[in-house]
Amino acid sequence: MHVSPIYRSRRAVVPVLLGVLLTLGACKRDEGPEHLARAEAKHAELVERGVPPKDPAWDAVIGELEKVPPDSKVFAEAQRRLSRLKELRTTPLPRRPLSRPGVPEGGSHSLDEQGLHPHDHSGHPGETDGGR
Repeated sequence: MHVSPIYRSRRAVVPVLLGVLLTLGACKRDEGPEHLARAEAKHAELVERGVPPKDPAWDAVIGELEKVPPDSKVFAEAQRRLSRLKELRTTPLPRRPLSRPGVPEGGSHSLDEQGLHPHDHSGHPGETDGGR
């Protein structure tokens, strides 16, 4: 049986095309580490500035962590951090203590109980010098 050269060249092209397609699929770049790095940088900035977890500025960190694809090598780490951040956003902050030297047990239990801002000196008992 005689096989034409055109038929032989078509048969040779099929394995080559399959190999190219498989190679392209296997070379897909993992974008997860880039998203995680951006989330870490923003996280460090917000922590440095003392931004509380419930502040909307943290949405950028959450957004980057959520962009890490499930097939990424850093997906588990991103999910762990995302879970922790969401937990911190739903946990109430502890009450702020008001400690005064020389008062038994430090004085009042909390600025929150008195309805005072920590930098507002008006209304503190015994202040007669204008807050100096």
